[in-house]
Amino acid sequence: MLGTENRHDASTAHDLTNKDESMKKEPFTVRAVGIAVATTSLVMTLLWTQAGCRTAASMGLPVSAGSHTLMSDAAEIRESVGHQGNVATELSKLTLPPHRVEAGDVLVIEPNDFDSPVRLSSDQTVQQDGTIELGSYGRMQVAGMTAEEIQRQVQGVVAHHETQKRQTRIALASHRGDSDEESLDPIDYGVTVRLVNKESGLFYVMGEVNAPGSYPLVGHETVLDAIIAAGGLSDRSNDHKIILTRPQLPGQPRLILPICYQQILQLGDVATNYQLMPGDRIYVPSM
Repeated sequence: MLGTENRHDASTAHDLTNKDESMKKEPFTVRAVGIAVATTSLVMTLLWTQAGCRTAASMGLPVSAGSHTLMSDAAEIRESVGHQGNVATELSKLTLPPHRVEAGDVLVIEPNDFDSPVRLSSDQTVQQDGTIELGSYGRMQVAGMTAEEIQRQVQGVVAHHETQKRQTRIALASHRGDSDEESLDPIDYGVTVRLVNKESGLFYVMGEVNAPGSYPLVGHETVLDAIIAAGGLSDRSNDHKIILTRPQLPGQPRLILPICYQQILQLGDVATNYQLMPGDRIYVPSM
């Protein structure tokens, strides 16, 4: 009898132990299933997104107040605009027009021929009045011109002055009866003008990014390039409310474009991966 009771107690203890272990494992199993379901739901939501950007709330993500918020006007325009088919994107990039020189730009002006009589200061910073200093050739207004247009104008001014100086020397030598007259062979007065630094041609990335600021625009950057250049999104970013604001001329309507960041990044949907233009502002609000 004693042996039977001992075996019964041992069996009962074993059952209780198994039940206890099962109860310990069950919450973990439930949580794992819950995580899997939530993950699947999020992935399906992303896949179903086609016509526009999803908001954090519509995707079941937590939303909390942050320091970078969208103005009500900006949010309203963003929602009403939608995707713009006539705005250049990653797969339909445009060639930007030539840069128009402005105050603060730096030009390099060099003679084409090493033996040319042309003497100019190589580096030229465009002054606040839009001019550059050409030494004995005077000052020249260059603001609003391209580098090629400046090059043609500088060459014209230099050639005119140098030709007059040469003709004067030849006339004086002839008057003196100088036998060592200057050669009448043509001289190359050509110059090359290059833009080495420009004040404009920038885009701006502000808000919840790791390195907000202004960045130089080479000409083919997109929204994704800009965010990467700014160090990526911060932990507090609301990547469902990113906007691109493009400056417009007075009297034209504001252009505020919604950016579907996750669709660009995870689905390869480039509909809102717009090509950047000078002065573009990318704003990443907080969650």
